Amino acid sequence: MAIATLPDIPPDFGAEPTPVANVDEVQFGDGYKQRALAGVNARRTDWRVTWTELDRAEYDTLYPFLFERLKTTPFWWVPPWETAPRKFVCVSLSGPRPTSALYATVTATFEEDFTP
Repeated sequence: MAIATLPDIPPDFGAEPTPVANVDEVQFGDGYKQRALAGVNARRTDWRVTWTELDRAEYDTLYPFLFERLKTTPFWWVPPWETAPRKFVCVSLSGPRPTSALYATVTATFEEDFTP
């Protein structure tokens, strides 16, 4: 099954990247710690992304796409200021609808995914 690409609806400025490092750590009795990255994909970047002022068509495209994949199915997305897509899973999704008579908001957290 081919991996889908996030719909081309630009998020708001200010998407928040959060670097994450999985580290194995051993504490020795004299206070000394030894640390090492845990695996080949031990560093990833998670993103908190918001779309405001989505019109009905944009909302009806974006929200179901993310909801159907929530915590289970990866998708391709090009983070801001990057040129190549990376694989992510949406791990949280929220957003009031509507926020006004014409618009809605969606906020999501994307976790980088390295599954083959």
